[in-house]
Amino acid sequence: MNKEMLSKFLNLACQLSPENLCCDGELPTSEVNKRYRILTCQWKRLENELGRSVTENEVFQEHWDNKK
Repeated sequence: MNKEMLSKFLNLACQLSPENLCCDGELPTSEVNKRYRILTCQWKRLENELGRSVTENEVFQEHWDNKK
C-alpha cells in the first residue's frame, strides 16, 4: 500500500473511532448510523481500488511501522 492510500485509510480509521464517530456522544443514533454507513462505503471503495481487504489494525500497524 502506498503512502497516499495509507493516509486515506488512516483518515477513515480515525473518523470511525467511537469518540469521533459519535462526537463524544453528542450525535443522535440516526446521525451516527448515517456517518458510519458513509465512512464504511468509502473504506470499501478504497479496498476495491487497492484490490484487497484491509483491517484497521493493519492500517495503524503500517502507519507506526512507517514512523520508525
